[in-house]
Amino acid sequence: MKKILLFLLLCTNFFLAGCQENEKFAKSFSTNDIFWIATDIHFIAPSLHDDGKEFQFIKKTAAGKDLDYQVASLSAFVAKAKKERPAAIILTGDLTLNGERQSAKEMAQIFSPLKAIDIPVLAIPGNHDIYDGWARKYQEDKKERIDQVSPADFKQFFPDGYKMAFDTDSASLSYAVNINKTYDFIFLDTNEYPIQNSRAQPHTGGQVKEATLTWLEDRLKTTENNQKIPIVFMHHNLFKHNPLIYKGYVLSNDKIVKKLFAKYHVPIVFSGHIHAQDIMKDPTGETSIIEVVTSSFAIADHSYGELQLQANRIIYKRKQVNVETWAKENKKTDQNLRHHNTYLKNLFIKDGERLAYQQLLEQNVRDEEILDPVAKLVAKVNYNYFTGNDNYSSNQIAAIKDSEAYDNLKKYSPFLQQYLDYSLQDDNLSDQKIVVQPLK
Repeated sequence: MKKILLFLLLCTNFFLAGCQENEKFAKSFSTNDIFWIATDIHFIAPSLHDDGKEFQFIKKTAAGKDLDYQVASLSAFVAKAKKERPAAIILTGDLTLNGERQSAKEMAQIFSPLKAIDIPVLAIPGNHDIYDGWARKYQEDKKERIDQVSPADFKQFFPDGYKMAFDTDSASLSYAVNINKTYDFIFLDTNEYPIQNSRAQPHTGGQVKEATLTWLEDRLKTTENNQKIPIVFMHHNLFKHNPLIYKGYVLSNDKIVKKLFAKYHVPIVFSGHIHAQDIMKDPTGETSIIEVVTSSFAIADHSYGELQLQANRIIYKRKQVNVETWAKENKKTDQNLRHHNTYLKNLFIKDGERLAYQQLLEQNVRDEEILDPVAKLVAKVNYNYFTGNDNYSSNQIAAIKDSEAYDNLKKYSPFLQQYLDYSLQDDNLSDQKIVVQPLK
């Protein structure tokens, strides 16, 4: 009986914030509004680390993410939003590094100046955000477990979407927003997380669970009945954007979800999770659905997507936040802020080189004359792939494949060679921008 009561209490707490919808966010959108989309920010509150030995280890395993200047880059993002006035900022998950409650709280404070100028933040969680057992505080050579973000916390810190929603899902953190007479936005919580604090690592995979599928179809029917166009935002991917690395990234029930999207004429889906910039039409050719994955804000060049809605066109462009300009305007003297573009690129390039070194060292390759050129090649191609600048000409591809570094890569690491080959031949669609004319 105690266990049953505890379960009911937890479920009540899970959706308590969903009942507190009385204070609606007053916002009206026009037919030509521009929205900004950012994803996989992986923010860790500065109060949670002292940059000591343990946190240095975390940074080395962060896959090229910048964890040192996150307040600055987000502040620059907010400053740019205050100048350019997008209709809203959309965050498609992995807002925090590992679901630290304090990180979510401090991140919300960074975005708080936008409320005064009527720019809502429409957020959904990622697999690292809710009840993440890896939530830690780092001091010197120690780490300690700290409070994790709960579903109610998420709604508390990022309430705008839930206040604006014309409907919310009782089984998840999904919700739907009426944008204008032409479009509805549907925000899907695709994550698999516990119903209470966890000691386990976050679950990478995701799905739209059964109850949420029912809710989703009801919302899509409503949009169709109102002769409007649905646009979907979620963390996990609908399509396989990389045939080598997709398990845990693509929805486990992708075929069911895709069929539902096609039935109700969803023209475009926006997601994150893989950290790489990629725009893809349905690779199976079964539908006309386009999926846009915006690259992680935490890596490479602080990118975000600009989404413009017109009556008969949906326009997406990849953009960047210029932290260097913000640093000069705010009289920052730190050279990694003054030359932030170089700092960011070097950080990601070094991580790519580390990946190549690791793969080759595992094959007992020790010759620096082999290791170094291969590492540089992998890092360069990897950087271009993640930033969506992988539109190589046939001559460029031939030159790379004729190089000694490529031959050594093929000889010592077939996996990296396959990864490189795919990165060189991503010819589905341009990854920097797209124009879609939806059916209504």
